[in-house]
Amino acid sequence: MKKTGYFLSGFGPIKYVYDNEIIYQLSFIFDEEFNGEFDPKINQLLSDYFEGKTRQFPLSFSYENKTVFQKKVLDELLKIPYGETRSYQEIAVKIGHPKAVRAVGQACKSNPIGIMIPCHRVIGKNKQLTGYSGKNYIFLKEKLLKLEQNFKSPKQAI
Repeated sequence: MKKTGYFLSGFGPIKYVYDNEIIYQLSFIFDEEFNGEFDPKINQLLSDYFEGKTRQFPLSFSYENKTVFQKKVLDELLKIPYGETRSYQEIAVKIGHPKAVRAVGQACKSNPIGIMIPCHRVIGKNKQLTGYSGKNYIFLKEKLLKLEQNFKSPKQAI
């Protein structure tokens, strides 16, 4: 049975939907009530991410109601190394659809599991920050990329 949990990050509250160790949704919330329910393991992983102690999330993800194309994009996002970026064009080429740059952008926009499936690591071909849940939330993309850059030292625990 799916449950809803919350995590209070330094960037704002995060809501996630999960069942055991499967994540269905994860996103920042700014227009919902934060009720404080949580899963200890998921919250610890999120805390470790924001403290630079972890770079990966050893959980399973469910892409409900996603097309084959969208699933390919989301799977490719998981391959982007921590602290690095790729362009929408690079993702399109990697999944074998070099002309589908806009469709890649739309697939990133439909990512139900932000942070853990790192759509924030996808940028414009000209290295500009674009996208991320619309223009109003581009600051989150910038903050997440800066966070990862700050902790990208080889001395950090993985």
